[in-house]
Amino acid sequence: MAITGLLLSFFMAFHLFGNLFLFVSEAAFNGYVEKLHKLGFLIRIAEFFLLAFVLSHAYSGILLWWKNRKAKKNIDSYSKENTSSSARYAAFTGSFIFIFLVTHWATFWYKFNFDMQGMSYYEVVLGNEVGFANPFFSVFYIVAIALLGYHLKHGFSSAGQTLGIVGTEYEKLYNNVSIIFWFWIPLGFISIPLWFGFIIRLI
Repeated sequence: MAITGLLLSFFMAFHLFGNLFLFVSEAAFNGYVEKLHKLGFLIRIAEFFLLAFVLSHAYSGILLWWKNRKAKKNIDSYSKENTSSSARYAAFTGSFIFIFLVTHWATFWYKFNFDMQGMSYYEVVLGNEVGFANPFFSVFYIVAIALLGYHLKHGFSSAGQTLGIVGTEYEKLYNNVSIIFWFWIPLGFISIPLWFGFIIRLI
């Protein structure tokens, strides 16, 4: 759980870096995506490992949830007294995030690879079919990323304990770095649909 979660967090940071080209210009974002596509087989390998990490993380999460459920006779009492709210709702947030990922792959990823229909990558992302000009997708994206940040808050706390960082001299540094991943990076993702889906249409 800890290792796959951290690896997925680093991918998320890289993914945000690319998405922020949307704020630069249409040519900048299209150029970035085209450079990724030119990597060809290397990108397919990276996508394979990404999918493997997601499935492994999901499987581990379900397994741990089931074991904890069987081990605790009074789950509600135990959870409220001994765990944070982000930990108690980790199964829910994780499930919602998985639905979001499937939707994301079925829309943006699929269109980028198989269904461009003469559109540019920039036009797909900001279009009204599956892009942020569609208020449903914008709101769904914002809610999903907000829940992802909430999920990561628990995830980094749990990973710190698993990796033996909690209680050491590196705990404060680790907590400060984790804020980047569970707050600032999700906020960066949210800024995209918020700006292109709503704010820019009001000014």
